[in-house]
Amino acid sequence: MWWVLQIIACAGVTVAQVVNKYYGVCFTSWVVYVMIATLTYWGFVKSYMLAPNFFSAWFVGQAALGVLGVLAAVLFFKDQVNTYQWIGMIMVIVGGYFLVKL
Repeated sequence: MWWVLQIIACAGVTVAQVVNKYYGVCFTSWVVYVMIATLTYWGFVKSYMLAPNFFSAWFVGQAALGVLGVLAAVLFFKDQVNTYQWIGMIMVIVGGYFLVKL
């Protein structure tokens, strides 16, 4: 359960950054940021509280942010991602899976 909260909270951070990239610093981006920060804060706190250790939660969170960031860059901003970056992203996902399961 802790890793689901970590991934959801990271998805919230990714959404906030996509909104910031689209709108820049304006009233809309601040409203979205405050709403998302309030929800993700609870998810991160609960996730770290339920995780077996700090490293597992931290690594899964970093992996989720990296993967979601790449996906947002490709889907929303049409960034180019090379083969080595895709391989690295797959390795991060596999590493996160093993941390959650072991």
